[in-house]
Amino acid sequence: MILKSLTIENFGIYKGSHTVDLSVSEDKPIILFGGLNGGGKTTFLDALQLVLYGKHARCSNRGHQAFGTYLASTMNRYADSSAAVNLTLEFTHRTDTAEQRYKIQRSWIVAKQVENTKDKVHVFCNDEHDAFISSKWDEFVNEFIPQTLSDLFFFDGEKIENLAHPERSSELIQTGLESLLGLDLLTQLHADLSNIERERKTANIDQAIIRKVSDCEADIGEHDAQLKSLRNEIAELDEESSTLNIRINKVRQKVRDTGAHLIEERDRIKFELGAIDRQLKDNLQQRVKLDAGAGPLGLISGLLAEAEQQIQLESKAKQSSSFDQSVHTYEEQILKVLNQGQVDSSTQAAINALIDENRQQRKTFANTDCYINLPDSIFTGLNDRISTEQAEREKLLKQRADLKERQALFEKQEEAIPDYNDVKDVLTELAVLEAELNNKQTLLEHKHRMLEQALAKRDVLNTRYTNLLTQQNKDTFEQKRSLQVSEHIDKLKSTMHSFAKTMIKENIQLLEQKIAEKFIALTRKDNLISSVLVNTDSFALTLLSRENEILSPERLSAGERQLLAIAILWALAEASGKELPTVIDTPLGRLDGKHRSKLIDNYFPNAAKQVLLLSTDEEITGQYYQNLKPAISREYQIAFNEPAQTSTISEGYFHA
Repeated sequence: MILKSLTIENFGIYKGSHTVDLSVSEDKPIILFGGLNGGGKTTFLDALQLVLYGKHARCSNRGHQAFGTYLASTMNRYADSSAAVNLTLEFTHRTDTAEQRYKIQRSWIVAKQVENTKDKVHVFCNDEHDAFISSKWDEFVNEFIPQTLSDLFFFDGEKIENLAHPERSSELIQTGLESLLGLDLLTQLHADLSNIERERKTANIDQAIIRKVSDCEADIGEHDAQLKSLRNEIAELDEESSTLNIRINKVRQKVRDTGAHLIEERDRIKFELGAIDRQLKDNLQQRVKLDAGAGPLGLISGLLAEAEQQIQLESKAKQSSSFDQSVHTYEEQILKVLNQGQVDSSTQAAINALIDENRQQRKTFANTDCYINLPDSIFTGLNDRISTEQAEREKLLKQRADLKERQALFEKQEEAIPDYNDVKDVLTELAVLEAELNNKQTLLEHKHRMLEQALAKRDVLNTRYTNLLTQQNKDTFEQKRSLQVSEHIDKLKSTMHSFAKTMIKENIQLLEQKIAEKFIALTRKDNLISSVLVNTDSFALTLLSRENEILSPERLSAGERQLLAIAILWALAEASGKELPTVIDTPLGRLDGKHRSKLIDNYFPNAAKQVLLLSTDEEITGQYYQNLKPAISREYQIAFNEPAQTSTISEGYFHA
């Protein structure tokens, strides 16, 4: 199914007739609509859904209104009261054999009693009116886009993050998977069989228990009304919580922009600065202690070497003086013996010369000036100690530099903290919104508990009702036949349940693979997850990291959760195998710049063969627009024309 054009006449903010060409080329699948808030983007999306699904359309502002009342409320307030509201959609649909052209016209005129307003549908196939399809369009439209799958192709980008919530994602996966496999037909068949079973049993009940059955039916009807009311209240609370979440995120952004979030960090920063100051003082004391040791001697290594040499000379001088006294007496004795002996004069002269020379050397050493008078052992281990203390000093200096750097960083953070009075209003606003959200969530949890209790009570009532129907006294053939039919129905329902479980198990792996593939493509983080698992009973989604550890969706950032929801929608849409358009309102929602780029580059050009983007002036702009430009077939601007009292759709994207 590929959209060709949409004509809006007197619908919502659009007065008169407005036709938009929606055709695209294969290499340029995107049609880009730009419009300010309140300009008519959401009305355009509502018109597209309403012309297709009529009373079953999930329009933005219908709420709990009856369909006739809602139709009356959509008429342009500046149009003539007797004028008709018309929505016309042209599209093509390809089958295995050929391509058919369809045109669907849905129109209505506001009745005097607005609740009685009714729409008329005319469908043309290949330019010929088809009365049968026109009368059965609500059923026939499911051949093109099943309503159960419509959320995969028509969605609001600003609220898409809610679908990443574990409960909502499992519901989306279950609905999408059952629709893709045709299991929703089994669900309907299951309900029809239950009705048949009830009718068969009711037709043969004993007259004595008719009153009890009637009372039980009344209880069931009353209880079903309570269940419906509870579900409506839960849906409203979900919607209110979603709206509050959006407002809170916007206020949190204001808090970050003003730096108000740093106020909570003030005490921690001051504590860190105090700790750093104490460490700096301790560092200084250790360096002073080192400076009182042997460290400073490293600055006079030359003098130390000279002192060590002098001490060695003084040691030799002392040894020479002591030695000279002993040797002198010995030499005298030798000379005396030599004089008494018969030694020739030349030998005698040589001995005398040698003794004189040695004596002179000893006197030279003995005459060395001794002014240090220290043992040479004083230098033992001194160099090692100097080296050790120098290394310790360098370590302390590096530690001081690191502390100074951290101190400067914290001082800069402290300077960035605004005055509380300047940001008091935005902090108060955030606190009020968060308190309101907490109250909503508390009430929502209470309603969920009430719903669980109500569902349990409904099961009890249904069991009681079934037991009453089987309490029969008639032993007739028809009664036995009814019981046999009931038994066959039970077996058939059990068989269908087993078949559905088997079908899901056989097809779940493909969906898991596609979700993981799309999520990795959007995040561009190959190391974030390795695979995705879907529980075949609860349809809960489990992410596995590269280490095969479970990664809870709550651990993802808000942007990553939104990308996960889009990956689920993308995977389900692709798994459907249907050639369908994708229409996205506020496509970039609350994503930050990094995640916006992922959608621009990886998702929008590949989401479908036809993609309609309804963007504000703060979303697809600048570089985002330039990156998307090669994939854009058409560009439109939706703007309100004050003199004409209508929104218009003109070519060009925010071009004056």
